[in-house]
Amino acid sequence: MSVLVSSQDIYVSTQQSGSASAQGSDDGFNRFRIAMNSNPLTTGNNQYGRLSVTQFSAYRNFFYVNEWNNKVWVNCVFGGLSKNALIELTKQDYGNLGDIAAEFSTKLIAAFLAMTGVAFTVKAGTQNPIAGFTKGDTGTGIFDVVLETASGAAHNVTGIKIQCRQYLQDPNIAVSVPAQGAYGFNDSYALLGGKRIGTQNALANSFTIDPVSVAREVRVTGFYPLQRTTTQYLYMSCSENTSNMESQNISAAQPLSDTHIVSSSIIAKIPLNDTLLGFQQDQSTPFFVELDNRHISEILFEIKDHHGRTIDTIADSTTEGNMFSDMVFNWEVYSRGGNPHELQAPVKNYNIEQNTMAVNVRANTGDGF
Repeated sequence: MSVLVSSQDIYVSTQQSGSASAQGSDDGFNRFRIAMNSNPLTTGNNQYGRLSVTQFSAYRNFFYVNEWNNKVWVNCVFGGLSKNALIELTKQDYGNLGDIAAEFSTKLIAAFLAMTGVAFTVKAGTQNPIAGFTKGDTGTGIFDVVLETASGAAHNVTGIKIQCRQYLQDPNIAVSVPAQGAYGFNDSYALLGGKRIGTQNALANSFTIDPVSVAREVRVTGFYPLQRTTTQYLYMSCSENTSNMESQNISAAQPLSDTHIVSSSIIAKIPLNDTLLGFQQDQSTPFFVELDNRHISEILFEIKDHHGRTIDTIADSTTEGNMFSDMVFNWEVYSRGGNPHELQAPVKNYNIEQNTMAVNVRANTGDGF
């Protein structure tokens, strides 16, 4: 049985209050470190440490719709030629599902105009979810729209494919690939309620495309309800070796066996809401790691999303803005209890300094000795 030997709280804020960290890659939110300097975390013989996160708080100063969920690929045939376009929803928060539907329709219209020169508009009364529709309102929340040509003439657009891709970068698209190579590994299918395209497939469609009987119209319909966000939690990891485990897809923006369990450096799971992200626990917090390290002078922490991607921050530098966090760690030292089955018999010491020499002393009998 382990016995608690000592406990101490460590209060940490990553808010800048002077010069920025000397560690160039530390940004105070996605990546930060605590340096104990002259007060290292230590354990003694037959002891181990437990590092827990009992409180975390930060303002949600990043967008629900961001680099990792705003991309949709469109392909069609026009004039006998294959045409391609990449839709990027505006990075921002959307107050309701109706706003996201309107944005998607607007971007579809712009994509078709860029590819074919045909100007579409939203046919009156056809867009769903309707303006202002919020989760819980009466309705399905599934995207549906009819686009019609502004001129009233036939559009002559065929073979339409609208794909929400979630696989590694398509080499046929000449773009600057962001860090982690996750440009093609996007969560737009969850945001827009389309089918996930997990492997490169030119024939796959994330939406039902119906070139209705009227030659000037195209109907686009999703399969699942829209969502305002695709990120439920952020994950905090630490640089120390831990005994925690995770499903492999949590830390990798690439196709993996979702239920394949591997070793994990995750120490806490942080829930999100519109204003703040964070939690408040007591000493029985589920967010901890147990460490055998005898001496810890510095720990590096990173915060990433559900696929190991850094948070898509609004500005280039978080050290100059208002993205920072406040947290409390608890460090406990435990002494390992003895095994009840351990033999407690006395141990014979054979060290040489314990040896003794018997000396026979003859009594003085007066015979000259």
